Amino acid sequence: MSVRTVSCVLLAAFSGIFHVAGCGLATVDLYNPAWAPSPAPTSYDDRDYATVLRENVKDGLVDYDHLKAHQEPLTRYLGQLSVVGPAISPDLFPSRSSRLAYYINAYNAGVLKAVLHLDVPQTVHDARMKPFDHGYRIKVDGAMRTLAKLRDLARKESHGDARVEFAMCDAALGSPPLADQPLRPDTLSRQLRQLARNAMDDRDQVRIDHEKRKLLVSVTIYLNVDAFIEHHTRQTGSRFGTMLSALLQMADGARRAWLNTAVGYDIGMIPFDRSLNRWMRSPRAGG
Repeated sequence: MSVRTVSCVLLAAFSGIFHVAGCGLATVDLYNPAWAPSPAPTSYDDRDYATVLRENVKDGLVDYDHLKAHQEPLTRYLGQLSVVGPAISPDLFPSRSSRLAYYINAYNAGVLKAVLHLDVPQTVHDARMKPFDHGYRIKVDGAMRTLAKLRDLARKESHGDARVEFAMCDAALGSPPLADQPLRPDTLSRQLRQLARNAMDDRDQVRIDHEKRKLLVSVTIYLNVDAFIEHHTRQTGSRFGTMLSALLQMADGARRAWLNTAVGYDIGMIPFDRSLNRWMRSPRAGG
């Protein structure tokens, strides 16, 4: 059984999160038909989403207070997603990269809307709450889709590029930080490479415990270890791969040297920080 297959069980065991579809809890539809533009646009435009990210993402954290008070760009972008997409307007998304960028952006925008719907709680990952990725739906590409479905669509369009895991943020400090720019087809390869490199430099994603001889990785990496290794072997042409070799491929020169100090170490998982990825203004800050 692959690690991906048992991911929900491990999440429950290690962090108290239970992302299981079909658990009997009704989903919440985060969509209002009034959001849909009329007439339907003849092109896809992510400028409203770029505004959302530019004005609210600070060092990978989200200023939800500001976003809550200025929801119009997010609402307009979600309205556009409801009537434009690879299925209902395929001519606008002719390439794998255009479809992949679309689904990643849709997932992240849906997460932001779900946090606002919950009135910006301390966490969206609580065993007493609705399972996050399966509990909320938005209308994307003409159909109501859970956040989990959007994540799966992004993975499918990635054709096995495990680096997409670093591009999707599920509103927790333990997940990869939210990028401050939309994913875009013409820059997607560079963006994924940079997001992976950033993850290798992030101690919330990768750590080394020399005393216990352990290479510690985030839940995001640990639960997708098969995908990361498969991506590594395809990219390098190697017949065999390890978690360490996959990380080394994504790191830059200085970080590779640091990772190489963990040769022979066991792999462990960094405890998942469920706290909301909320940016808060310092009490001493002006404005």
